[in-house]
Amino acid sequence: MTKTIQQHFYTAIYIALFSVLLGFGLKVYLATVIDKESLALYYTAIDVFSFSLLVLIGFRSSMVVSYNKIKEAGGIVNIFRYFLLVAMLASWGFVIPYIKHQIGVEVDYWYLVATIFSMSLYMYLSNQLAMYRLYKVMQRSSFIEPILSIVWFLIAFYVAEVKGIQALFIMSIMASFTLSIYIYILKSKKSKEPVIKRVIIDSEMRQFIKKSLISTLEFSSGMMLIYMAVFFFSHYYSVTELGDFQVVTKPILIYMITLFVFPVFRFLLPELSKLFYEKKKDEIAELKSWFYRFSFLVSTAFVVIFYFLGESLIALVFPAEYKDAYLYLSHLSFFFIFIMLNAYQVAFIKSSGAFTQALYIRLSGLAFFVVFFYLTRYFSESSIAVVFGLAMAYLGMFLFSWVIEKRVYKQL
Repeated sequence: MTKTIQQHFYTAIYIALFSVLLGFGLKVYLATVIDKESLALYYTAIDVFSFSLLVLIGFRSSMVVSYNKIKEAGGIVNIFRYFLLVAMLASWGFVIPYIKHQIGVEVDYWYLVATIFSMSLYMYLSNQLAMYRLYKVMQRSSFIEPILSIVWFLIAFYVAEVKGIQALFIMSIMASFTLSIYIYILKSKKSKEPVIKRVIIDSEMRQFIKKSLISTLEFSSGMMLIYMAVFFFSHYYSVTELGDFQVVTKPILIYMITLFVFPVFRFLLPELSKLFYEKKKDEIAELKSWFYRFSFLVSTAFVVIFYFLGESLIALVFPAEYKDAYLYLSHLSFFFIFIMLNAYQVAFIKSSGAFTQALYIRLSGLAFFVVFFYLTRYFSESSIAVVFGLAMAYLGMFLFSWVIEKRVYKQL
């Protein structure tokens, strides 16, 4: 592995760390000024909206690949717009009523409509940043995103004196809109917005749509694990236990994934693809060896911190009502190593062009989660069953991808 790739990887972690610290600090602060039930319902609503828009995230990698191949953005962006419109209409017709009447989020409809629109706009522009490879704009937007959330919450809560869950939705809506405007201004200096027009579906566009759908399924299947955990908590357990997971456990897990897993697909996957087609087995082995050492170091630190010090740290940072979240984190910490190693394995498998196999790995994780959750719940009513099912899903995916990785490596 070259030093350049290592530097890109470490730089991405440093940038993400700043955003993570600010975002986590905001969550800690919100836990002191917003009641636990409102916070749990707000984060659950945002999770449901995010899940309904996963199709937009799934398009990102296929947009990058297709644009680099055909060097023409018009057809790609217009097809993406069609899928974006369908996703928004589906959210307005089905997701908003579910959040309003089933989850029980007591806010006016315009809050929910504005939330889905602002989130869609941000994803639309951020996907274009990836397609045009505007890395500096991507880094700047990641840097200011948590800052905008803090600013807009302070304006809503202290200046406009909006309280409770309404202030949280105003924060989310205005932060997304402001960030979208910022991205659009910077993006416009590098590339013009493609004209809206009818797209001719030729072989290239059909391949783009196919890759996008497979990528969407693969990405959404991976992310669905966490949303399934939210569903199981909200469906089988109390709002208190849901709050422990939503406010403490899930954010910390997401932060760890953001810091140490997402850079794998941003930097290591392209390098692996280049090395794979050049048949450079030694350099692939070197890259794998470095990342495995790095993964063991990070995972060991995670276990030490949250198994031995987690209870004290949570009590220090969060109000006393969130102390039980320590049990969830102490269990998950032992399995984070499999999340990191599985990320490398999937990146290597996708680098060879085996996207379908990557999808099978993600789908197996969902099956492992459901089986082990209900099996554990059969013997115990404890909410730890959710966390154990999630942990076994990560272990199962690691073992499955380990087998497929060996088959792919033999092609070299």
